[in-house]
Amino acid sequence: MKMWLVVAAALTVTLTSCSNDDDNNTSGKMTYFAEIEVSDDVLSLATVNLQEYGNSGLGAATQLTKTKYDWSKTITSYPAKVGLALSIEPKNQELTKEKYDITVVYKVTMKDAEGNIKGAGAGFSKTLSGVKAADVSRILENIKEQLSNKTALIDFTSASDFTPRSKSEI
Repeated sequence: MKMWLVVAAALTVTLTSCSNDDDNNTSGKMTYFAEIEVSDDVLSLATVNLQEYGNSGLGAATQLTKTKYDWSKTITSYPAKVGLALSIEPKNQELTKEKYDITVVYKVTMKDAEGNIKGAGAGFSKTLSGVKAADVSRILENIKEQLSNKTALIDFTSASDFTPRSKSEI
């Protein structure tokens, strides 16, 4: 009789565990999309870097050399850490033009296997035309500060459960 109670208890734990896994939806596909655009003037006035975020944390920074950059990563096993951190560091240089065009756009979305948007990590857009040289430094410093707080680093617990994080939270 005691043996049957032990077997029944073991089956209950096993069945509860399996049911719990189904509720957490630890399988499934999510895709992280990042769209980045910067103007030629921004590339000449500042160092613009991307850092990939993964299960090992933040990786090495890669300097952007183009005005447009798209990046995606598909997640199929969980837990997972995925993302990009965009940073800008103004250069200390003499400004040679009277006016500058400053554009920094950074959009991050997560999509499920069917392509439905399931969440947004970052949304930053600054487009200024004809910025006077005297205002460039202040504007770039402001963009630098705002980007450091963007939640574009995502901790996925499952395909249906993820937490956006900012670089300052890591």
